[in-house]
Amino acid sequence: MLKSSILFTLLSSLATPFASAVTVYTASATTTADLSAYSVASNDQTILQVPAAPNDQAATVLAQLYDGGMTGMGNPVNGGFLGFSVELSVAAMLILRPEFLNYCAILQARGGSVTIRVGGNTQDKAILAVDGNPSGKTIDKYKGTDASPTETPDVHFTLDLFYAMASISKLVKANWFFGIPFISVDSDGNAGLVVQYSRQILGSNLLGLQLANEPDLYGPHLKKQADYSEQNFFDDTKTMIQKLPITDPILTGPSVCCMWDTNTVLNDGYLENFKDQLAFVDVMHYPNNNCAQGADAIVPQDIFPAYLNHQRVQNVVTPYASTAQLSLAAGKQMMMMETNTASCGGFPGVSDSFAASLWGVDYGLQMAYNNFTYALFHFGGQNVYYNPFTPPPTNMTKYRQWTTGAIFYSNIVVAEALGKSGHSQVMDLQLDNNNENRAGYAIYEQGVATRAVFINYVSNPGASDYTVQLAIGGQQTNLPSKTPLSVRVKYLRADSVSVKYNITWANQTMGQQYASDGRLYGDVDVQTIQCDTNTNLCNIPVPSPSAALVFLTDEAFTNSGGNTADGSESTLTFPTTY
Repeated sequence: MLKSSILFTLLSSLATPFASAVTVYTASATTTADLSAYSVASNDQTILQVPAAPNDQAATVLAQLYDGGMTGMGNPVNGGFLGFSVELSVAAMLILRPEFLNYCAILQARGGSVTIRVGGNTQDKAILAVDGNPSGKTIDKYKGTDASPTETPDVHFTLDLFYAMASISKLVKANWFFGIPFISVDSDGNAGLVVQYSRQILGSNLLGLQLANEPDLYGPHLKKQADYSEQNFFDDTKTMIQKLPITDPILTGPSVCCMWDTNTVLNDGYLENFKDQLAFVDVMHYPNNNCAQGADAIVPQDIFPAYLNHQRVQNVVTPYASTAQLSLAAGKQMMMMETNTASCGGFPGVSDSFAASLWGVDYGLQMAYNNFTYALFHFGGQNVYYNPFTPPPTNMTKYRQWTTGAIFYSNIVVAEALGKSGHSQVMDLQLDNNNENRAGYAIYEQGVATRAVFINYVSNPGASDYTVQLAIGGQQTNLPSKTPLSVRVKYLRADSVSVKYNITWANQTMGQQYASDGRLYGDVDVQTIQCDTNTNLCNIPVPSPSAALVFLTDEAFTNSGGNTADGSESTLTFPTTY
């Protein structure tokens, strides 16, 4: 068992300036695995056909902002808003590697912190082995007995996991949610140990403890009796709270996903009965699923256009507006504990494409606009399509690096769009009469318009570009113009919405498949656009396909890590060999 002091010393020794030498991994004929024979989802090379470009799209659209804020803005959020949900069973594979620290450091440099949940389906029956696992490993997995389509293993984990999480917090300002085992209703005292040690070791970096995970599926997945009901869940929750060493609001719940209605659960007594221990109302939602087999399976090409549609993003999120109202009225924050493009690992050619990068930016900002406090993109193992990043298979770790998923670029853009102030409020501008092919958001901090984001979902370079005419006040508002003299713009770009790699953020990239050490490479390209002082408009090009992040003030650029991201300041990063 790796002791905490040793682990922290190891991780601390990895911290170096960005300019540190990077090890180049070279495959030889005697060691290279045949990737074409490696048939798991993380190695899938499916490229889908790009949807046809729409006709009669306006070439120029107005984005009218107002000084002092806009009616309907979301509640303030911080730059760690869009984080990660890591399945407990794969946590050691991810977080005990310096590459993971590099990915986190990218987000911390822009948003000030990174938010991570460890849990998922494997938390419910997990065992904390306080004295260590017989194998000496941080996590041991055993074949599970559930009927879950994700084939959930049973997990035994050690205190080293908590110590690693605490060390990561010291390095990259990570804040955590952790899942409490629920199925045994703490009949063996195991859940109490998880609560005790997680709080003791993580301290103020522990944001919340998730009590139950998708309880509406306990019956269908045979974790509980087949007719497990909402009332059974309430009874189990009450029993758990009575047994756990909790006297303050630290829990998150009800973590409903699929069969029960969250508002019904809250109104039926969940909020009232457990409000003293509840810190967050959480939900778990995937807009589609890839769980069905055979004739019932969704064809990825058929569903592809749904991830290139702003109105579809709105339709996913807006049903939770009433949930947010219930939560806020009870003095609780609301969060999306687990989400991604589609459940059961996502879709090939969709979840791992540039379409997912654009969709993730839109989805993340739409949740912030609808009063979510955090939203976490889920990780699985090697056999999922939607991972923000994935380590190489075990037998390739000596000569191959990690693969950065397309959706990780969404995390970067949203972190930078929200910045470090903790006061960012997001407004959906319903750009171009809420055009489904475009999206626009304004970000305000304490009444000041600081940034804007514009998305072009159409994949028809050159022919489907558009220009946003951005104004703050002035125009037809009968208010004084506050439009700046100039703005700075960064672009999220790729040649097509169907590509998996060659994605760039401000001209930097995370690299090709099996070629990333978790750092951005390339020369940063931040474009400065002079605004028209006669019309009081800033003309922002939005190429096809792309997302544009517009910095409306110098302070906003700096507070989003602009000085780090443009290379004028060094970034704390971690070499991947030692």
